Amino acid sequence: MNLVLAIILTSSLFVVFNYYKIFQVSLIQAICINYMVCLIVGFVFTFQTAPSDDMMASYWAGFGAGLFFLPIFWAMGYTTQTMGLTVAAIANKTSMVIPAVVILLIEPALMAQFTIWKFFAILLSLGAIILSNLNTQKGNLSFNPRLILFPFIVFLGGAIVDLAINLAAYYTDPLYSAWIPVGAFTAAALSGISVLLFRGIKFKETLPFRSILGGIAMGIPNFFSLYFVVKTLDEYQNDGATVYPLLNTGTILLNAVLSVFLFKEKINTYLAAGILCAIASICLMSRS
Repeated sequence: MNLVLAIILTSSLFVVFNYYKIFQVSLIQAICINYMVCLIVGFVFTFQTAPSDDMMASYWAGFGAGLFFLPIFWAMGYTTQTMGLTVAAIANKTSMVIPAVVILLIEPALMAQFTIWKFFAILLSLGAIILSNLNTQKGNLSFNPRLILFPFIVFLGGAIVDLAINLAAYYTDPLYSAWIPVGAFTAAALSGISVLLFRGIKFKETLPFRSILGGIAMGIPNFFSLYFVVKTLDEYQNDGATVYPLLNTGTILLNAVLSVFLFKEKINTYLAAGILCAIASICLMSRS
């Protein structure tokens, strides 16, 4: 059940990004507010856990991961709004190949698992991003080399976050795992407050009510998406090699379905090939 909830909540974030565009909600403002909401929800949700040294270890491990959240989340939102739910999901979720390779490289006992299949998985993940960015307009194949920068930023950023969260869950007490997202969202919220203050002072930018509502709509599922990822890792004894393939494959497929039914996005031949490459990459990376 934890895994199913993690897939649904993670997919919902891409949907909210698209609704920001429809309702003309400022992406950066809503993301900043979202992290404050995440932090409040996190503290309320974990308040019953008594503070201890073990709890603080989980908190600071999460804090380190959270320093990367704001810029990566903005790139993910921008990619969703300009290139579609499926493209953003592919870029974000095929990124699991990088933390998987890093863990294999830093753990000598696992190095024997770095087979030719893992190498093909890396190539397929990159191919998935490229294929998903190809479009046919008036029967001609088109490709925007500038726009592909954002999917690759999302790809690399997602890899950093996945690796950081996986290591945090691995090296801290599972009893206090709920404090990992609290620490992460503390760092992200502080980043968000700094950005809002800077934009308010530098550009005299106001904060409309719709940005606050947008932040709330994103913040609640955002906290629980990370919370249920951590709980799923606990359930699988921190086996990221099993959890992330299941989570990421499910998220890509669910986003592809949602993009068609909610936003009438078209799954052309190249995007379909990108989805298949993404799923194949994730399956090969999880192959022992």
